[in-house]
Amino acid sequence: MYDARSSTGDNANIVFGVVTLVVVGLAFALAWFGSGLLGGNGSGGSGKLAAANPVEIASDSPLLQAFPSADEQRLLSALASLDKNRYAELEADIAKARGRDKQIELLGEATGRALLDNADHLAHVSAADLNGMLDAATSALTKVKANSRELCLGSTYSDFEHLSPRQAQREAERLMQRAGFDKESAHAMGVAMQADLLEMTLRARANPQRHGKLTSQDEAAFESLLMSFMTDPAFMRIAMADNQQQAMANLNVCDMGLKVLREVRRLPDGTKARAWASVFDMPEFRRGLRQAKNFSF
Repeated sequence: MYDARSSTGDNANIVFGVVTLVVVGLAFALAWFGSGLLGGNGSGGSGKLAAANPVEIASDSPLLQAFPSADEQRLLSALASLDKNRYAELEADIAKARGRDKQIELLGEATGRALLDNADHLAHVSAADLNGMLDAATSALTKVKANSRELCLGSTYSDFEHLSPRQAQREAERLMQRAGFDKESAHAMGVAMQADLLEMTLRARANPQRHGKLTSQDEAAFESLLMSFMTDPAFMRIAMADNQQQAMANLNVCDMGLKVLREVRRLPDGTKARAWASVFDMPEFRRGLRQAKNFSF
């Protein structure tokens, strides 16, 4: 049986590690798959945290014709600022692309690659950007919960770990279509999150925030958070299950994710920022990032 009283410091580390990985994973998934869950409510879309020195897209660029919306232009401008080589490759690919689906696919891949190549900068995002990411993730999961029971079932994702990125993207698209989001509407809404992430990365690169190491007060805050989770029936079922894989399959990931995200959002900004930054030093995270960079799309 799981004993919540043992090694609470280690357990707190696990909690904020898992939370951070969930948020990072959701962010990257939205950037690649254009999930269509955010409805343009990202930080960049509000204009409050706009990227500095935006790059203007040339009037004769095929990208301007393929992606004319405001959020698409914001995304392209951020991509050009963050990775001019990736932007040039995308421009050449779009000039040869046939069909809207292919255009959307190429834009998603370029965005995902640029984010992965610059992921280290995300360790130095501001507390305001981190809060924005948590709010966006909460908004996404709230809309998932309202639109699809299937997307909230842990069992829906049981086979994803065995899929290649390309296969995972196609399966995600099928799931979204069954939930009522066609590819075009998903792209139109999800592109705001993609732009937000690139602009966030640009801000972190231009003005990196050095959050420092976790303090004893931070550890205590996460230990308290862990103990509050231990009273949640869903968490207890997983912690005490003999077959944790089966328990995870039965989990409502939307309900659990929303609970975790909302509780973490209430923590002091400094605590969240130091916890976020510390995960980028975890060997497991570094290894996962290296593996992701080697994925073949």
